Amino acid sequence: MTRKQVVLVEWIILILAAAALVLGGIFLLTSRLSGRTNRQGTEKISEAAVLPESETQSESETEAPDPVRNYLFSFAGDCTIGSLLEWQGSQSGDFQSVVGDNYAYPLSGVREIFASDDLTTVNLEGTFTSSSNAVYKPYRFRADPAYVKVLTEGSVEAVSTSNNHSMDFQEEGLNDTHAALDGAGIFHTHSGEPLIRTLEGGLKIGIVSYNTVESPYSQDVWRNAVKTDIDACRAAACDLIIGFMHWGTVEYLTEPEDWEVQFAHDMADWGCDLIVGGHAHILQRMEFYHDVPIFYSMGNFCYGGNLNPDDKDTIIVQAQYSRDSESGSVSRTDLKVIPCLISTRTDKNDYCPTPCAEGSEDYTRILSRLQWTAGL
Repeated sequence: MTRKQVVLVEWIILILAAAALVLGGIFLLTSRLSGRTNRQGTEKISEAAVLPESETQSESETEAPDPVRNYLFSFAGDCTIGSLLEWQGSQSGDFQSVVGDNYAYPLSGVREIFASDDLTTVNLEGTFTSSSNAVYKPYRFRADPAYVKVLTEGSVEAVSTSNNHSMDFQEEGLNDTHAALDGAGIFHTHSGEPLIRTLEGGLKIGIVSYNTVESPYSQDVWRNAVKTDIDACRAAACDLIIGFMHWGTVEYLTEPEDWEVQFAHDMADWGCDLIVGGHAHILQRMEFYHDVPIFYSMGNFCYGGNLNPDDKDTIIVQAQYSRDSESGSVSRTDLKVIPCLISTRTDKNDYCPTPCAEGSEDYTRILSRLQWTAGL
């Protein structure tokens, strides 16, 4: 082989070696890039697989809503939001002269209690009207319709207008009162007009009310009217029926009259689950009849009918019921009373009912007068 041929072969070998090195480098680089891509892809797939699994697990671990819901109801006695027709702010110390337009003041001492329940109901013993067309009798109670704000500011959602003062200004006054309540979004019950409402969560409540005071009708008429309203609540499939009565022949009796007791027992037999009452203007005992709590008189509460009543004891009745949405069953789970005084002062009525300190002399006295039996 000539020298020229040897040199040519050497060049060919070098070129092939260089080409092999280049191809090897390309192969290594490609392999590394491919491996990195595969690892990144695997990591992303793993992450993508974990997220839905986690979300699914979270959804599966979410508990179903509890079918049992509790409802708390508050009841208080005679509320005269206003004063005598002859006063209307002109009498020193009367309701309007003390309250003025500070509508939040009268129920400020109990608002927190009322705001924490599902429904607060009181006896509205008076009228919201500007009418002067008064009936002829010693005591006629009135307030400007703007005073309905006392109830809304105090977190009162419902009232009974079945009493001996709702007609102080005849039908006009009653209609004005109902119009003021409707405008403020406050429910009301009256004889022949039971309050029937379905609350959030499904519980349907019925409240029947009746006034026997100054009534020209006989007890048979009263009883038939109340039973008719209770039957209407039962026909409407109410889960809970409350009786809110205004009764009694004589004021300031410490004990309910025998006919009231029999009336209450019959109401329980007809279907009432709880019965509260008023008109005596003082506390009367409570009792259980076939497990139905009966409070014959809760006394005055926010009471503008007297500048300084001697007896300032009163209560708030609170009853709690639970409803199972699956079975539809309703049961009373708690019952308590909150002793209060109708005024923060003893020397006069300042129209601001306030709870008594637990264990105080006032607290103990009120429970004793009520003959309170703790428990359900």
